[in-house]
Amino acid sequence: MPFPFSHVSDLLQHLEDNRLARSGVRTNASLIHEWFRAHRALLARDDHANAPLLSALLPEKRTDRVYFIREKKLQTIIGRALGLGRSRIAELGRWTNPAAGKDLAECVEGILRQTPNPGDNPVTVEEIDQLLHRIAAACRFSSPAVRSSAGNQPADQELSIGGLYQRVSARDAKWLTRLILKNYEPLVLDLRVVCSGYHPLLPAILKVQDDLAVAGRILDSLKRGDAATETDLAEHLKPALGVKVGRQTWLKGRSIKHCLSMLQGRFSCEEKMDGEYCQIHIDLSKGHNCIQIFSKSGKDSTKDRFALHDSIRKSLQLGQPSCPLKQSCILEGELVVYSDKDHKILDFHKIRKHVSRSGSFLGTDQDSPPHPWEHLMIVYYDILMVDQESLLAVQHSKRFQRLKDLITLIPGRSSIVKREVLDCARSSARSDLRRAFAKCITARGEGLVLKADDPYFDFATQQRPYRCCAIKLKKESIGHFGEIGDFAVVGARFDPTKARTYTNIRNLKWTHFYLGCLENKEEVQRFGKQPQFVVTNVVELNAVQLASFVSAVNPESVLPEDNTAIRLRIEPGIDGGKRPSLIFPTPPVFDLRCFSFDKEGNTGFWSPRFPTVAKIHTDRTYHDTISFSELQDMANREREMPPPDDSQELLRWIAALEQSDRCKGMNVPSQSTTISSSPTSAGAHTPQSPRCSLLPGNQAARQARSPQPQPQKPAPKPATRTPLAAHPPGSRPLAEVAPSLLEGAAKIKEGAAQIKEGRKRLLELGPSSHVEEAERSKIRRRSPSRGTYASFSSSLSPDTAKQPNTAKQPIAARQADATGMRNSSRDTVDGLVQCGASLIRRVGTAAAGDLGVVDDGLDGGREKVPSGHVLVSNDTDNDINGSGHTNGLGNGNSNKHDNNNSSANKPNKQPPTCRLLGTACKIQDYSFLLAPCIADYPWVTDDMLRGHGVTQFLRDPREWANSAAADHPNTHGHNQTQSNKPTPQTKIILVDRRRVHATKTFLRSVEAARLHNPRTGKREWVPVYDWHVLGALCEEERKMGNIEGASRQSAMGRLEVGNAAGVWRRFWVGLA
Repeated sequence: MPFPFSHVSDLLQHLEDNRLARSGVRTNASLIHEWFRAHRALLARDDHANAPLLSALLPEKRTDRVYFIREKKLQTIIGRALGLGRSRIAELGRWTNPAAGKDLAECVEGILRQTPNPGDNPVTVEEIDQLLHRIAAACRFSSPAVRSSAGNQPADQELSIGGLYQRVSARDAKWLTRLILKNYEPLVLDLRVVCSGYHPLLPAILKVQDDLAVAGRILDSLKRGDAATETDLAEHLKPALGVKVGRQTWLKGRSIKHCLSMLQGRFSCEEKMDGEYCQIHIDLSKGHNCIQIFSKSGKDSTKDRFALHDSIRKSLQLGQPSCPLKQSCILEGELVVYSDKDHKILDFHKIRKHVSRSGSFLGTDQDSPPHPWEHLMIVYYDILMVDQESLLAVQHSKRFQRLKDLITLIPGRSSIVKREVLDCARSSARSDLRRAFAKCITARGEGLVLKADDPYFDFATQQRPYRCCAIKLKKESIGHFGEIGDFAVVGARFDPTKARTYTNIRNLKWTHFYLGCLENKEEVQRFGKQPQFVVTNVVELNAVQLASFVSAVNPESVLPEDNTAIRLRIEPGIDGGKRPSLIFPTPPVFDLRCFSFDKEGNTGFWSPRFPTVAKIHTDRTYHDTISFSELQDMANREREMPPPDDSQELLRWIAALEQSDRCKGMNVPSQSTTISSSPTSAGAHTPQSPRCSLLPGNQAARQARSPQPQPQKPAPKPATRTPLAAHPPGSRPLAEVAPSLLEGAAKIKEGAAQIKEGRKRLLELGPSSHVEEAERSKIRRRSPSRGTYASFSSSLSPDTAKQPNTAKQPIAARQADATGMRNSSRDTVDGLVQCGASLIRRVGTAAAGDLGVVDDGLDGGREKVPSGHVLVSNDTDNDINGSGHTNGLGNGNSNKHDNNNSSANKPNKQPPTCRLLGTACKIQDYSFLLAPCIADYPWVTDDMLRGHGVTQFLRDPREWANSAAADHPNTHGHNQTQSNKPTPQTKIILVDRRRVHATKTFLRSVEAARLHNPRTGKREWVPVYDWHVLGALCEEERKMGNIEGASRQSAMGRLEVGNAAGVWRRFWVGLA
């Protein structure tokens, strides 16, 4: 029975209304499951086809279909079908005007509301699916299977779309438009929620056979066998030749410790190849044409990767008597380009010269022709099926052994990924992984892939977190390793579809920003010539960044035809040929981070790869940004290989990674909302050196990029996040500070009195504990008064003296040199104070005049530390004697008496408060329990919670069950501080409701804690909310800045948990 499209529109409209509602908000999952229950009888009919409805709900999953229809083309089709006049066509085209605030779908809805269609002939999902299939069959970019079904049909199938618009209602026309464009944004349907709501077995089916059409046919065959369970289905459902197998879940590692916290037991540490994913299906029954290759998106790319077939045949000995295969196999590998001349794998951008896209070589206009010594190579790393035997439930170690037995290695043609096996149970696991990662970095590899010895898929309903997942570990994901420098924002354009994803931002005019580098930087600075920029990238901002940019920067803009201030060079490959709709005569400045460099198609130059905005600067001008020549030099140095016998670089990288593990783990997206500003005069432009480094602790570069105020007008430092190892300029040489260090060492030997006094002075610095990415399997209590490391100036290193211009060093070498210098400085000081009974394992000195700066991790939260003070770390993981003791200093819990005694000498320090409302904010009086999946998000703990004045939170619900722990929570947050505010009374649990399984597991642990009200003795129920409520509260608090009187009191009420019409209600999850 046909399924009306209006039913699909009902669901989509309810979800959109729910997203925009300010009260009575429900979860998307509940609305989706309710919709499926309402239509269950229709879906269970034998004559109902599953594939068309799944294609309508999840259009982005139909990667095999390409319609080649975008907004402008669809607007023309709709205008002709509805017979619109000139004025109404202009109204239909309002989506191109940023002031309208609409996309094409909403403009179509407005047209049909004025002149609605008769509703006597409703449109069905099956009808839409058949029409879209015919359109895709006529497009050469669709998959071969879709194109082969074209048959004899008219060439103008696109015009048939107009017939649908003559029959649908205004609301249905809006969602039909977005369906054709394959984009429901900002509405995002969770794939697992939709699949589980449609049929409980569908998620497992799509894991094994990742094709909606095939999955729909399997569901049709199971209509009479609904009693089968997911586990039973897994025993019978095997990978099918010709149907792509779904990929494992891939996670991103933020540090060595973070990676190990997600692994258990033995794991494989593999080299990550910088190529294109291939899933290779071999079916010997097809003879010579037995090879089929699928790309990551699921598209059949067998013909496009024809040049790889010969390497596959030779590696499997296909057609030879010695072929190890009997019937078939499914393999996973990475396609790369190999050079016989250089005997190495070439850069990623070389692939486009050897691999076509649906028969066309795209983005190669400015590339050199393929050289005869270059050819494609396949690097295998997994096997999923062999001779009709499914290996999806087999452990990774056994699958890899089967792969090694199957593949014939041919130099330059085929190989198996390099790997080593490590064990989390060993005490040396962290150092082993750190060394393996450092080797990968010094070899200029892309990174590592960590895989536990688990099956490829686990179909069990109950499983441990991170099981059957692969972890990507790249150096750019760690700390400041990915920062490259400041770029000028020369222009922007407006995308109406993307604009709908930004809520509560009025008068939005930009969604995509064009970044450029000066070509004539020296002429501009010396002679004031007109600046000429080369556009290198186009970036987007997240909602918080964009709101800050609109409110704090809001630059002047002009139309491109009216621009006379700057000149732009935009290559055809930038942003797919799109051009900025507005130009910024005075370009703002973005601080960028990226994952190495790449040559985009049709550009011919190096540009940042996968760039993201780390900071938005309001105190800098385009004079301070990286020039185009500096960017190219930076990229070339990044690719330079070190000498083969350069063991020092390996040691420096090991030290850098060790240091990054000690520091607070950084989440890249969470650190990208900072805006720095200082009252520096606009006329004082200090040329800055580019940060030719993707590593943290780059001393010289960080000093060079900070504009220096005029001597006669000293200005405060910008409120930016400063790395812990950063040292202020003007440091004294070691020869000058050595006598004072020796004198201090002599005093240490005098006795325990001086030791105790030194510890009191350390306690005066306040808590500065930086909890890294948590070890989820082990929650331990840390000292609230761990010290912060200081460092010597990089000028102390003899290596730096040989290379005064740090901006000219290779990226990897500069960063590793900086960390190595800090470690050597600490070792020198350790030798000076060794006579003090090895009290201090790592010592640094801040010798910048009279005072040094130690950053506690908060914006503007720096504390002044006397330059002669030595900071001691109480980290029990790195104790001095190796026995867990620190020679009298204790571990933070052994000197409680000293802490109390020293409290009288501490300066009065105000407890942290809300950044927007101050003490009027009620959120800081709540007691928060965070689910493990969000307790390690610095964006949640350091930015959201701390922004509301919350510095203490719980991880374990059992601490609530203990009344003493409820009065004094055992916190595991970052930078915890003591506070005199009243004990939190209202308990709140924060989870990530998108992670359904993890949330259910955590709430069961809360249930097991058996919370009781200490006054009544009855069961205590704690409200559970999604953590995104913190962001919504920030938006509400920001709006109250302009509200006074009774209106402000009313608005304040919306921030309270108990308010039924408040902000919290939208993010309600349940009770626990």
